[in-house]
Amino acid sequence: MRELGLILLSVLLIFATLEVVASHGDQPLSTIAAQKAIFALHHQAYIKVSPTLLGLKGQNTDWVTVEFSSPNPSVEDWIGVFSPSNFSASSCPAPADNPWVEPPLLCSAPIKYQYANYRTPKYKETGKGSLKLQLINQRSDFSFALFSGGLSNPKVIAVSNKVAFSNPKAPVYPRLAQGKVWNEMTVTWTSGYGIGEAVPFVEWGPNGGQPIRSPAGTLTFDRNSMCGEPARTVGWRDPGFIHTSFLKELWPNTLYTYKLGHILSNGTYVWSQEYKFRASPYPGQNSLQRVVIFRDMGKAEADGSNEYNDFQHGSLNTTKQLIRDLNNIDIAFLIGDICYANGYLSQWDQFTAQVEPIASTVPFMIASGNHERDWPGSGSFYGNKDSGGECGVLAETMFYIPTENRAKFWYSTDYGMFRFCVADTEHDWREGTEQYQFIEHCLASVDRQKQPWLIFLAHSVGLFFCNLLR
Repeated sequence: MRELGLILLSVLLIFATLEVVASHGDQPLSTIAAQKAIFALHHQAYIKVSPTLLGLKGQNTDWVTVEFSSPNPSVEDWIGVFSPSNFSASSCPAPADNPWVEPPLLCSAPIKYQYANYRTPKYKETGKGSLKLQLINQRSDFSFALFSGGLSNPKVIAVSNKVAFSNPKAPVYPRLAQGKVWNEMTVTWTSGYGIGEAVPFVEWGPNGGQPIRSPAGTLTFDRNSMCGEPARTVGWRDPGFIHTSFLKELWPNTLYTYKLGHILSNGTYVWSQEYKFRASPYPGQNSLQRVVIFRDMGKAEADGSNEYNDFQHGSLNTTKQLIRDLNNIDIAFLIGDICYANGYLSQWDQFTAQVEPIASTVPFMIASGNHERDWPGSGSFYGNKDSGGECGVLAETMFYIPTENRAKFWYSTDYGMFRFCVADTEHDWREGTEQYQFIEHCLASVDRQKQPWLIFLAHSVGLFFCNLLR
């Protein structure tokens, strides 16, 4: 009983330290009227960015300095960051219903933006300003544009030089998750390498021991996989390739090291940095096991960009708190409303970069929420448009969950003295449904002598702990 009390205390203390983000305001990028954008280049306006080559020390995030000037400055002027760097109409697909209709100037929203006077209060008087912005490796190059006319009537008055990471295709942002059995760990990551270009794998082994290699499967999706706008229109961005490897027959509580790898067609190896994780305890093992559970996390920018209505700024506080407490966390559950991308796909890369220190170290288990799944006519239980046209595709692909069918986002997982039953409130779970039967079986099949902590998790109904002992 004393051990059980310590376990519950650890769960509650960690949970209590987190700031749950509950913002449901507009997605910042949705405030930009991209379809109204026009070119109004001015020979006296400029924008330049340095350095031009990023990640020279192998890092996947880097900072740039943006300097700009306008002959007619306004408090409504803003800087947009675009990736890929070619954001003009020439890169837009022709409208499917009428290929003769010209597409808008901007067919994609910027990946982030900031007002020109954010760090230069006297910009309106001087017409000159500068910003420091953080970029992450997102499989393509970047360019920056200086806009007048505000967000509602954007006019491009200057375009910058191009900026890129030294290897834009590098394997990045590993996400750990429990496999379908207790002694299996999955590693999911993103890269720019398709299966015809490189073979993905994970090199791993006990800390200090002989490493082995496990192959990885590769998934991706295209614009037509999205259910509606903005995910299919201005919010679309190529997701690259998502790889998952299964590390099997792990020894309980053992510390392992791993790194992501790709073998190119010419025999060259591309490696990530090295990471570590600790394997799951044996089901029923009587030891201290520390769990953190939260929901509605969101994402935010470390450089302050995209901060319309202070949207999701608290997610940085949550992330920092989790990183500070990481030595006291064994497994984490994010129960829906993951990053609030709402159809702006670039934000999923931003989110996986934000949580990388956590997700690369402990199993980072997710559940589906309305902002991942809901879209009319897509099979979701609710007919609203909260997912922005993603209709579950991003959540189901960017993260691994131990289900038989990823479109059915409910699952169970065992961790030591815990059995977790994770439901999907965005699908029907009323009595008689397939999901209801799963929940019944998950709750009824646990051996409470070995796993007295039976925890049911679902997004829309919150969460509760059940500690009934036989």
